[in-house]
Amino acid sequence: MMRFLQLSLLLLPTAVCSWAFTALPSSRTSLIALSSVSKSPELWKVERVDHISEWTSNHKSYPNPLTLEDNIPSAWFVGLNDAVALKVQIDALETIDETCVFSVDDNCEDDDDEECNVGRAGINAEAFVLAGPRAEISFDPSISKAAVVTCGGLCPGLNTVVRELAMCLSRQYGVQQIVGIPQGYRGFLYPEEWKSLDETVVQNLHNQGGSMLGSSRGGHDTDAIVDSLVKFGINLLFVVGGDGTVRGAAKIAEEVKRRGLAISVACIPKTIDNDIPLIDRTFGFESAVEAARDAINVANTEAEGFPFGLGVVKVMGRNSGFIAMHSALGSCVADLVLVPEVDFYLDGKGGIVDHLYERLLAHDKAVVVVAEGAGQKLMAELGAAGEEVKDASGNVLLDDIGPWLCKQLKQRLDERLEKASVHGDKLTLKYVDPSYMVRGIPPNTADNLYCLQLAHNAVHGAMAGFSSFIVGSVNTKECYVPIGLVANKRNVIDTSHQSLWEMVVFSTGQPSFQTNVDEDDNEAITTASGGKLI
Repeated sequence: MMRFLQLSLLLLPTAVCSWAFTALPSSRTSLIALSSVSKSPELWKVERVDHISEWTSNHKSYPNPLTLEDNIPSAWFVGLNDAVALKVQIDALETIDETCVFSVDDNCEDDDDEECNVGRAGINAEAFVLAGPRAEISFDPSISKAAVVTCGGLCPGLNTVVRELAMCLSRQYGVQQIVGIPQGYRGFLYPEEWKSLDETVVQNLHNQGGSMLGSSRGGHDTDAIVDSLVKFGINLLFVVGGDGTVRGAAKIAEEVKRRGLAISVACIPKTIDNDIPLIDRTFGFESAVEAARDAINVANTEAEGFPFGLGVVKVMGRNSGFIAMHSALGSCVADLVLVPEVDFYLDGKGGIVDHLYERLLAHDKAVVVVAEGAGQKLMAELGAAGEEVKDASGNVLLDDIGPWLCKQLKQRLDERLEKASVHGDKLTLKYVDPSYMVRGIPPNTADNLYCLQLAHNAVHGAMAGFSSFIVGSVNTKECYVPIGLVANKRNVIDTSHQSLWEMVVFSTGQPSFQTNVDEDDNEAITTASGGKLI
């Protein structure tokens, strides 16, 4: 009983902070009160976000126009020390310090006792600045000018983000000068093509797929872009894009900082692959999963219509197989899921051919879901890989796994099934490739809501003077993550710990292709979508 009491009392401070998502008070009182290096009594290490006051000499603060509205609770505005915990699943024993155990017999009753604070400080867990409106802002809305640019591949929700950035800036802050930069980063060089984003222009964008601004890959010139921002008086830049776009935004933010300019650079991460690390998910992902599931259902219907029917569906997922994993689990009909994170083989015990053969004999049909980046190593080993070619963003163009896999399965299963069938039936294979169909669709309701939240919180952060950050959901709470923490990193399916991948293996009955190597759970940074950072 005594040991249980000691553990309960010891865990209490951590549990409260984990779920309240609020850091302990700091001694700083400026707009950027959160420090990247905690003092010894603090439970949390909050990642600092750049603020323009750090490199500008004439920084001023203004009251947020939202605070001037009638009957607005002060609790709607983010406090100086509000933060979001990176991890909510912890080892219950990792906060215990044997030198300072809290119990009824403890002598550690003085909160100022340094030895006691060592135990109470616990794991000094990582956290991020909470997103949302601040009571004070760093720009005068009446003279501010904002720019929005979308880069990289298309994604459901791009137009919603553009719309909500413009709506939040104009309606909530009174910013009237808002321009859209066409065709990605290269558009900064052609100001005569910039588009005014007033409410009449953007009001119905949320019902449309694609991007009304257009997009492109490459074309990034840091100096030219910053020169353009200065020349046209833009002090709020909103960049919407994936990993390559985020790296470009980081360069812009660094150049702005080097020149001492009062310009905020905010990123809204976009990729249907869901491969941006640390955050729960990227916008457009759920819409893409929903569209992919429709394709899987079609493949399943086709497979059910013929003897030994096999439906093969290829979905997007260059380096991360989240669309394949989520759509397969959501469809409840997949028998095999192949993703880039897990190498597989065709023949022999534990291979996918034997697995599908057994499913076809047992159920007369099977469904395979394969991500575009799966099997690249196997194709190379079997001599099916082409020469390495890269696109304008530096991404290696993949060998087409879909048709190749269909051919391999057809060759290997036809003869075996013909021998097993009383009618001499061979494999009936139907191949479905909805790859680009999942990108150009309008967002579903969940993504529309998420896009609104991301866009509004990006505006709140930029108006408050924060810069060089991405906005995203961490453990369901939106926050500002420094770009440097996600640039050149990737979110991939976590196949080593309990996440969602074990559900794929257990529910499909497919070979796991995993090595039985235990990893340190405490070191893994996992996400709500079943991913981890690499």
